[in-house]
Amino acid sequence: LHPDKDQATLLRGFAAALPRLPNESYLVIMGDGRLKDALHELTSDLGISSHVFFLGQVPGALQYLRAFDAFALTSDHEPFGMVLLEAMAAGLPLLSSASGGAIEVVEGVGILFAQGELEALAEALVCLNRLTDQQRSECVKAMLERLQNNFSDAVVRAQFWQLPMLKSAVESRT
Repeated sequence: LHPDKDQATLLRGFAAALPRLPNESYLVIMGDGRLKDALHELTSDLGISSHVFFLGQVPGALQYLRAFDAFALTSDHEPFGMVLLEAMAAGLPLLSSASGGAIEVVEGVGILFAQGELEALAEALVCLNRLTDQQRSECVKAMLERLQNNFSDAVVRAQFWQLPMLKSAVESRT
């Protein structure tokens, strides 16, 4: 729970979407940090405390991702977004702020919104909730293809060895 992750925007966006979501909709936030108390207070101020769970640090958190309906990342900057790849691997529809490396991961297989745009975030949450089973299945298929074609170990390894400085170093040794 850190300013870079901008969970305050996530809470505000969820609050804006909540009237258009089913009554049993919940937001689950894993992790801990210096903003814990402020975020709890914001949740209370927004009147959404009964719909938000702060779980703190969860050992082995990745194993629980499949329990969720979607994954949202509201970082104000994200150098790469490994957690997005993990959510993709779990088959979760993605929603992310269009910041840094998140664009490379999410574009074309998830929903991107301009960082801090509460209404766009709220609309995206509602949109994800309305996915049909077939749409969800197509989304998961596209994400898994993106994951395999762009971010698998084999692809990254091949790209790494094509870096100009490594390629020339290898060629100079042969």
